[in-house]
Amino acid sequence: MLAGGRGSRLGGIEKGEIRLGDRRLIDVVVDAALAAGCERALIAGGIGSSRAVSIREDPPFGGPAAGLAAALPEVRSDWIMLLACDLPHAGLLCHLLAGSFRHITAELDGLVALSDSRIQWLAGIYRRSSIEKAVARQMDLNGASLRSLLGDLKLREVQDPERLAHDIDTPEDLKALTRREEEQ
Repeated sequence: MLAGGRGSRLGGIEKGEIRLGDRRLIDVVVDAALAAGCERALIAGGIGSSRAVSIREDPPFGGPAAGLAAALPEVRSDWIMLLACDLPHAGLLCHLLAGSFRHITAELDGLVALSDSRIQWLAGIYRRSSIEKAVARQMDLNGASLRSLLGDLKLREVQDPERLAHDIDTPEDLKALTRREEEQ
């Protein structure tokens, strides 16, 4: 899970700390990844969870590529499920990704959710060796986007018509989530 942002579009709110009912979003995402079959959960950023190993990117707030690179030495498996820390529908999203994983072929570097005609880099399963090669090719990880890091990988796009990979980026997103929670 990547959780190293400043939450600047949300007025400095730590996205993983946003409550979904009685649970923090980071805990929702960690639990979803583990339930989908991940062996262990790693969080790159400034937030922790009792069910995950926390890692800080260097430099702090160095961006998603730096966070992913910082977590790589702790990865023990050949595949990485990469998720944002603020996915309210993480359970269904992880189910979608894990179900699509059986269609991965040897020539592919992984799969990624495609929502609203946009690749959702923080909603995918990637071959660890492919990410390691991409990190080695990247000249400077500080401030680098995941698109710049992972954009050359051969990925299968997984259609996400339900927008399960939609995260909380703006005050409007947070208000919509809060409204949905109140209606339930």
